[in-house]
Amino acid sequence: MASPPVLDFDKLLAPIAGDNPAGADLRADPSPTSYYYRVKDARSAARAAERQLLMEGEEGGTAPPDWRPILRDASKVLAEQSKDLEIAAYLVEALVRSEGFGGLRDGFRLVRELVEKFWDGLYPLPDEEGMETRVAPITGLNGEDAEGTLINPITRVDITEGSSVGPFAFLHYQQAVALGQIQDPAARQRRVEDGAVPMEKIQQAVVETPTPFFQNLVEDLTQCQEEFGKMGAAFQDKAGSHAPPTANIREVLETVLGAVNSIAKDKLAMAVASQAGEEAPGEEGQGGTAAVGGNGQGAVAGAIRTREDAFRTLLKVAEYFRRAEPHTPVSFALEQVVRWGRMPLPDLLKELIPDDSARTQFFKMVGIPPPPEGES
Repeated sequence: MASPPVLDFDKLLAPIAGDNPAGADLRADPSPTSYYYRVKDARSAARAAERQLLMEGEEGGTAPPDWRPILRDASKVLAEQSKDLEIAAYLVEALVRSEGFGGLRDGFRLVRELVEKFWDGLYPLPDEEGMETRVAPITGLNGEDAEGTLINPITRVDITEGSSVGPFAFLHYQQAVALGQIQDPAARQRRVEDGAVPMEKIQQAVVETPTPFFQNLVEDLTQCQEEFGKMGAAFQDKAGSHAPPTANIREVLETVLGAVNSIAKDKLAMAVASQAGEEAPGEEGQGGTAAVGGNGQGAVAGAIRTREDAFRTLLKVAEYFRRAEPHTPVSFALEQVVRWGRMPLPDLLKELIPDDSARTQFFKMVGIPPPPEGES
């Protein structure tokens, strides 16, 4: 189950009171106390604290970055004062840090609906630079000639829990993979002493992380990808060739999802198989209750008892792989196996051995009566 919504979309997407549903351009007020500059300054302070913390480490004494003012004030601006892509972009940056992939999903949805509903008056308005000025805040999230402002925060969202170790983010997983490729033990140890996380710790955290955490994480990441795709399509529709680039965010989301599916594959597969077993219907006439066999023992409700139960379970697993790993052939292969399993043997052999003479020879070798003339 995916994370519940973290934004009040009805409030954030309601038209601003007055003549212009998109409200006013807050940049026109140069006062440092205006909400536009309050949000902008709070975001600059949070990013500066974040950079300082990365340089010094947790032992350096730097206070952790505070993204709460951006969450609060950006939401107030969008709901009550101005529909503004720059403010929305700052809110997206705060959401991924405070709410993880569920927040990022909602941030993408918010931007999309702002574009769809308020495009004509949406701020910032095009200037002498044209449409590039309007989409620049969203371009900055992805990056154009360099890494965008969302890429690093995405890699720092937790992808495990853990009690004795962890939690760990995708960034730690990347470190563990790189560490495993170092052949020199001394060099490897130096990297560990510098803070690199070995894969053994990642694996231990996976063991300690409840399966529902990974199920929710996969759902959140999948919905993130879907909402990001819809957001990109909305910009393509409104801005055409000036639509902001999307490749960097799309790639990092796909890479993180692939890592989650890799480290948690056993837990996720077992959960899917367990769910399929629980949903498998009983034998005809049993009403879904445990059947009593001749030995007096009851069959476990939901257990795989027939070929068809097994095929349904395989199709459930295929559905999981279609959602979690759409770039791999696993789901198609499983569905093909089920299709073959349901075919009569002569029809299956006709498909697997298209050459008539070879198929006839095979029939003779295994003792299968050849089909009537013209049907082989």
